[in-house]
Amino acid sequence: MTKISSITTKGTKFEIRGLSPQKILIFVHGLGLNREMWQWLPKNLEEEFTIVTYDLCGHGGSILPEKTPSLKMFSLQIKELMDYCNFKQIILAGFSLGGMIVRRFAQDFPELVEGLIIINSPHSRTKEQQSSIEARVTLSQRFGPKATVSDAITRWFSEKFEKDNPRIINKVRKWIVANDPNIYPKIYKILAYDLEEIIKPQPPINCPTLVVTADQDYGNGPEMSKMIANEINQSQLLIMRNLKHMGLVEDPNQFGSIIKPFLQQFIKVGST
Repeated sequence: MTKISSITTKGTKFEIRGLSPQKILIFVHGLGLNREMWQWLPKNLEEEFTIVTYDLCGHGGSILPEKTPSLKMFSLQIKELMDYCNFKQIILAGFSLGGMIVRRFAQDFPELVEGLIIINSPHSRTKEQQSSIEARVTLSQRFGPKATVSDAITRWFSEKFEKDNPRIINKVRKWIVANDPNIYPKIYKILAYDLEEIIKPQPPINCPTLVVTADQDYGNGPEMSKMIANEINQSQLLIMRNLKHMGLVEDPNQFGSIIKPFLQQFIKVGST
């Protein structure tokens, strides 16, 4: 399978693999992670789509932000990546913070988006949930990403998976700790405080959209995903069972069984 790794003119590190030049599927990772989190995607997606993964600014191999990070900045990063690769239209899939970014992009550039997959992403929080994330932002400001990593692993994975898969857990832990301690808290603040700009968008997002979460994701669970889906035309909501925040890593087969039927509509459209 062809695989290309490169970096855009403005410093976005990305990777392309797959066989379909017509159908482009771009995956947007979450806070503190990088494009490698998508290594557990179903391999047969590459037979029907061009798969693009990249590092958000301030993560992995991409450039550090030149100004205060924002959803708009990350939206423009996707546009720059599209322009660099000469993509005309895309299907966007975003995890957690990435789910916020793809919603921002769909508001900014609706004509460029064929479809959305929003995965374990937040909506309006309870007071308890908001206090919890604000406390983590404060910790990251004082002590850097290492201060939040243990709590993240506990919130993201089941106890059994954490015990049985130390290599995966250590890999994720290293990704988080490797983040720049000056930039990481600034991006964490987007996750904590910038939801209002993507809630109840006017005009509403109007493209085929799959909203996915896990039944045991405390911070981004079914109630939030239901609210996201209710605000988007042509949306459907599906819940992964017996999983936490990183359900797509813990049970990639269940995740694949959810997203592949949704994606088939784009293959059918392309073949008519």
